[in-house]
Amino acid sequence: MSDKRIDPIDLEIIRHRLEAINADAAETLARVSGSAIASEASDLNTTLMTAQGTVISTSKFIIVQSTSLNLIVADILQKYGENPGIHPGDQFMTNDPYLGSLHQPDVSLVAPIFHGDRLIAWSGCTVHEADVGGPGGGGINYGARSIFEEPTPIPPVKIVERGTIRNDIERDYLLRSRTPDLNGLDLLGQIAANRGSTERVLELAARYGADTLVAAMNHLLDSTEAAFKRRLRELPDGIWRETSYLEHERRIGDAYVPNQTYGVRLALTKQGESLELDFSASDDEAPGAINAGYPSLVNFAMGGILIHLCQGLPWVPGAIWRSIRIKTRPGSVVSPKWPAGLAMSTGTSSQSIRNVVSACIARMLDASETYNDKAMASSQSTGAEGMSISGVNTDGRPFNTLFLDALTGGGGATPTRDGADVSGTSTSTGATPSNLETNEQYYPVLYVSRRELPDSAGPGRFRGGVGTMHAYRPHRTEAPILLMSMAQGLQHPCTLGVLGGDPGVPSGFAVAGSNIPVGPAPQWEELANLVPVKTPTPQTKVGLGETLITSSQGGGGLGDPLMRDPKAVLEDAIEGLVSVAGAARDYGVVLQADAKKAWLLDDNATAALRVRKRRERLGGREPKPLAYQRTGRRLSSHFEAVAGNAVACANCGHHVCKVGDAIYDHLTLHVAPPGERFPLTQHYDGSDRFCIRHFYCPGCGTQVDVHVARTDDPLLAAMETAPPTHLAAAE
Repeated sequence: MSDKRIDPIDLEIIRHRLEAINADAAETLARVSGSAIASEASDLNTTLMTAQGTVISTSKFIIVQSTSLNLIVADILQKYGENPGIHPGDQFMTNDPYLGSLHQPDVSLVAPIFHGDRLIAWSGCTVHEADVGGPGGGGINYGARSIFEEPTPIPPVKIVERGTIRNDIERDYLLRSRTPDLNGLDLLGQIAANRGSTERVLELAARYGADTLVAAMNHLLDSTEAAFKRRLRELPDGIWRETSYLEHERRIGDAYVPNQTYGVRLALTKQGESLELDFSASDDEAPGAINAGYPSLVNFAMGGILIHLCQGLPWVPGAIWRSIRIKTRPGSVVSPKWPAGLAMSTGTSSQSIRNVVSACIARMLDASETYNDKAMASSQSTGAEGMSISGVNTDGRPFNTLFLDALTGGGGATPTRDGADVSGTSTSTGATPSNLETNEQYYPVLYVSRRELPDSAGPGRFRGGVGTMHAYRPHRTEAPILLMSMAQGLQHPCTLGVLGGDPGVPSGFAVAGSNIPVGPAPQWEELANLVPVKTPTPQTKVGLGETLITSSQGGGGLGDPLMRDPKAVLEDAIEGLVSVAGAARDYGVVLQADAKKAWLLDDNATAALRVRKRRERLGGREPKPLAYQRTGRRLSSHFEAVAGNAVACANCGHHVCKVGDAIYDHLTLHVAPPGERFPLTQHYDGSDRFCIRHFYCPGCGTQVDVHVARTDDPLLAAMETAPPTHLAAAE
C-alpha cells in the first residue's frame, strides 16, 4: 500500500500516459523492425512494470505475451544484482519458456529504468521471431520429444550494457537463427522501444517527481485490486468447469504412439473476493512440443481474465493477480517438468487454456443478475492453418516465417450481439494477418483465395463470427514449401459456444492439385470429395503444381440457435454468411427465393420447423410453451433455484432437479458426431473419438448447453447448482 497521497486527476493522467507510452513503444518496435511478423501482423506487445517487476500496464496487441514479464524481472533481480549487475541503459534478453516466455520463438527484452541512481520501473517487450534455431524451421519441431530437440532456450542475458549492444551476445543470438537479418531488425526495434519507454517514463518523473510517479503506480495497483475485488464480491460464488482437447503423440512404454488426445481441464471456483483456477485434472504432459510451461499458463489465463472479466476495469495485471490463485499439477500438459518440449504451446495447449478460461468465466458472469450481459463465448482458436513455413525463396535463399492466416477466425458471441466476423483471437486484440501482397512479395507463394467461409460461425441466439478459407500455391520457386502446422482443431471443434450456443466449426486443411477449383463456388463439402484429406505431419509439403487449402474456425455461439431472430438469419443469408441449408439445419429458419432469386423469409414454415425441431429434441414429446416468468434465484440464463429446493427451467418453469443435484444427469441429452455441421471433420483420423453433447430442458426442449467431449468421457459438471456459500434451500 502507498502512503503518499496522489491527486486523483494526476493519477488518471499518469495512468493514461503509461498506456500511451506502451502504445508508442509498440509502434516504434513495429516501424524500426520492418519484419512482416512485427510490422504487418503485430505479433508483439510492450509492457511497463514497477521497480519490483509487477506489471502495471500493457499494450493491446498480443496480450498474452506481456503479463508474465514480471517472472523475468524477478529472476534478474534475484540472480543478477551483483553479477553482471543492473545499471542504467542495460537491457536483458530471454526466450526461456520455463522462466517467462510463452515459447522459444517469443523473444523478450526487459530494461531497468533508473531515475538517477534509483531503480523506479522496468520496460519490456516481446516479439515472435521468424526462426530461433533448432531442428525445425520457425523454431518449432512437431516431432520433438524433449526441449533438447527444440531451440535451446536463452536464459536472461545482458545484450545491451549501459546503452551499448554487446556484440558477443548479439552474435551468439543471431547465429542460432535461420533468419538472422529479420531477428536483427526485431532486436533493434525492441531496443528502440525500451529506450523510448525509458525516456517517456523519465519525462513523467521529471514532471511529477520520482516519488509521485512511484506512488502513482502503487496507487494504480491498490485501486485496481480494490475494484477487481468489488467485482468478484458482486458475482455469485460457485464452481464452473470446462474441458478442451488437443492431439499429439503419447509415450506408452517405450513406444511413441501418434494421434493421441490430451485434455486441458479447468475448475474455476469463485468465493468471496478470490478466484481459483484449478488445472490439476489436466492430462499428463506430452513427450514434447505441445506442453504449456507455467509462463504460458499464467499468460493465457490472465489474458482470458482481462478480456472476459475485466470489462470496464483498468488493465493492471499485477493488481489482478493479487486475487487469483492458479493451481496446477506438476507433470501435466499445462505444467510440464523439465525437459519437456514447449515450442508449439501457443498454438496448441495455450489455446485450450484460453478456451476453458473464457467458457468458465462466461458461465460465472451468466449466473449474475448484474453482469450476465458481459458473458462472451470463445473466439477462434489457432487451428491447423496456424503454421510456420520454410523453403527456398525466389532468389534461391532459404526462408522461414510464420504465416498468421489463422488470425482470421470469428469472435465469440455475447448476450446482445453476434461475434465479430474474421476478427481473430480475443487475447490478440491488435494482431492481424499479414497482407496477402506482403506475403507474396517476400515469399514464393501465390494466393488463390482468401474469403469468408459460410456456416463456419457457431450457431446461437447470437451467433459467433465467421472464419475464412485460404488457398495458396508455390510460385516462382523450384522447391516445395515445408509446412509445420499446429495440426489442431481438425478432429473436433476447439472454439466453444456457451449457454446453449454451439461451437464454431473445426479447422480445415488439405493439399490439392492446382487443377482443383478454390474460387467462390466450391465449399469444403465438395473439395473433400475431390482431394485427399489428411492430418498434417512434420513431413507435409506443398509441392510444385499443388495448392494448400486451409480454413479458420468460427467463433462460439451464445444461447439456443432456435431463439435467434429469423430476420437476422435472413440478413446473414443475404450477406453470404449462412447458407440456405445451414439456416434450416442450425436455426430452424426456412428461406425461399422469389422470382428475382432474392431470399425471403417464410414465417409460417419457420415457426413449424422450429416446433418440429423442439419435438425432435424431446423424442417426440410436445414441448412446453416458452412463456415462464422468473420467480427464484438466478443460476444461469436457463435455470433458477425456486421455492421447494428445486432447480427450474427459466424458459418454461419445468422442475429439472433438486438444488445440489448433478443437473446434467437430469437434462435430455443428444449426442452428435463432431462433424455434424462440418462434414470435412470425419475425414481426419481420430475424429470418431469425439462427440458433441447437446443438453436440452426436458420440458421445453431449449438447448441449454453444448459440450465437446471424448466419447468415453463422463458427463461434465459444467455448473453446480449449489455454490459453496449458497447451500441452503432456494429463497
